[in-house]
Amino acid sequence: MVEEIGRHSKSQTLAKYDPPDNSQWVFKKSMLETTYHTSKEIVSKCQDIQNRMYRFSGQTNIKSVRGGIYRIFSRNRRIKPHFSSSWLIPKPPGNAKELISYKVGDAKVTIYRLEDETEGYYHISPPEYALEDRFLRLLDVSRKNLMEDFPPNIQLSNINQAKDYVRKFGEYHFYELANLYDIKFDKGRVTEQIKSLSSVLARYTAGMGIIEIILQDPNINDIYIDAPAPDNLVYVMLGKIGRSQFPVKCRTNIILSSNDVESLLSRFRYDSGRPFSEAMPVLECDLQAYDTRVTVVGRPLSPQGTAFALRKHAMDPWTLTKLIDVGSLTPLAAGLLSFLIDGKATIIVTGSRGAGKTSLLGALLLEFPKSQRILTIEDTLELPGMKMQAMGYKVQSLFIQSTIGSMGERSAVDALKVSLRLGESAIVMGEVRGEEAKTLYEAMRAGTAGSSVLGTFHANSAKAVFERIVYDMGINRESFTATDVIVVAGLTRPSGIQDNIKRVTQIAEVRKDISLDKDEMFTDLMTYNPEKDMVEPTKGFNFNSELLQNIASSWNMSMEEVMKNINIRAKIKQTLVQKSHELNEPRLLGIEAVSTANNIFWNVIQRHYVSFKKIDYSTLYDEWLNIFERRVLYAQ
Repeated sequence: MVEEIGRHSKSQTLAKYDPPDNSQWVFKKSMLETTYHTSKEIVSKCQDIQNRMYRFSGQTNIKSVRGGIYRIFSRNRRIKPHFSSSWLIPKPPGNAKELISYKVGDAKVTIYRLEDETEGYYHISPPEYALEDRFLRLLDVSRKNLMEDFPPNIQLSNINQAKDYVRKFGEYHFYELANLYDIKFDKGRVTEQIKSLSSVLARYTAGMGIIEIILQDPNINDIYIDAPAPDNLVYVMLGKIGRSQFPVKCRTNIILSSNDVESLLSRFRYDSGRPFSEAMPVLECDLQAYDTRVTVVGRPLSPQGTAFALRKHAMDPWTLTKLIDVGSLTPLAAGLLSFLIDGKATIIVTGSRGAGKTSLLGALLLEFPKSQRILTIEDTLELPGMKMQAMGYKVQSLFIQSTIGSMGERSAVDALKVSLRLGESAIVMGEVRGEEAKTLYEAMRAGTAGSSVLGTFHANSAKAVFERIVYDMGINRESFTATDVIVVAGLTRPSGIQDNIKRVTQIAEVRKDISLDKDEMFTDLMTYNPEKDMVEPTKGFNFNSELLQNIASSWNMSMEEVMKNINIRAKIKQTLVQKSHELNEPRLLGIEAVSTANNIFWNVIQRHYVSFKKIDYSTLYDEWLNIFERRVLYAQ
């Protein structure tokens, strides 16, 4: 019941080779560009060549040559069960060196480094691709029965609901079908095997097939399916795994068929309600069940057919402590950013695509106190609004139309105008890129844009942000100075390596004097040192900062106290990272631990002020640590 390429298809020509042990292998014509006859011809020609060599040297071993061809063909073997249209390569390449293996649900994932290559190899082994024929037969029959009579009251757009129904259907019917077809389960494992089969059935009916496993892998950031899909391996981008460096760019052992492409496209059209045709060859939508952003392109824009790019949002939101842990920023930079958020600064996070702008923006949201109301405006739901709501934060999300919108969706300008009428709130724009920039800066200059404004922007430096906003978008310099800070999320390639490393490369303050030249409009608070691979404070970070002086004035504190406040915030972030390593507790980097740590910090400051009318910075950290250990580290 498990197909190998072409075995059960009369329309496909087989390329077979019988190795010395008489086992049978088959190969895909489109991959090897050969047929049954031409593969025999290859073997024949090899034998002819070896026979000629034998006449000259008398030392040729024809059996070794045949074994070599067998090994070459075996590495290009493709398999799939009947109910799936996705092909898998069951063995990794010969130059693959295993780095790590782990489980994603019931599937095994192994990541390899490929010698003499610039990419890694992501190898997946789902249990359904190794099932015995008896179970494959059950799945095949059950899937056909289910697809012929799927209940109309179950919405396929609600993936979780549909999969729950299918799992229950399978658990109820598999035993019945087994009796009907005289198929035996293993003694003592009946319940376990039925539940496993039910999960597989749900994956290939209500779910998304083998792609679903990749979507559920927390180590995957991006998935690419290039056209034509049947001729290309699915490609993925990895995030950070543990605390070791792994290949970022990996090809997989998955090949999707034309049926897979049509099935995925149908689901995305159905879920989004948006058109997709030659007249509108771009489809963008959110796959909320998997926290994933989908972009589809087709003909004529993609001349070779339909292609997909799936960008996964972080299943566990980023925090400043996580960014410290992966080396994207230093504890001092995190302390400074936390202080600026608390000081209600207007911040633009800028950088190229994939540099981590949205991850950093989401991490900054957790530096607001829970008492601060936050309005987020996004065309892709990437910010952790719902997770923050569940923790008690006051977050209101506004969902706007994407680049390729549909009827009924509101524009960014509309959402921004509405947000200005929703009361005192921090406004967070997922991306500032068009007409909404003018509306935003007008509101900021007029003082109607709320207590704080944050957003992301596409540019590679503070100066580039100024040039795009002032020169390209036509916003005057006076309005631009409503921006307080520009944070640059950069991609670096230390020593020219192929992997891009995400780093905060610049934290620049915007000077308010509009008479200054554009080269003088910024004071760098922190800049990237490539030799140390970290962002470092500049001379402007200390007493030369107008912004820090303004916050100090509004908080009735000295600049010495500002520096102490920033340094203690930095020390708290660093402590969370250190404790996470020492105790092997990743949760200490998560949003709950960060939120609790911030709340304790603010409460200790409040208690100091109420009791002494000043903050004793010499004891503040020790008090914080004592409370944090009792409430978080040692709490049952």
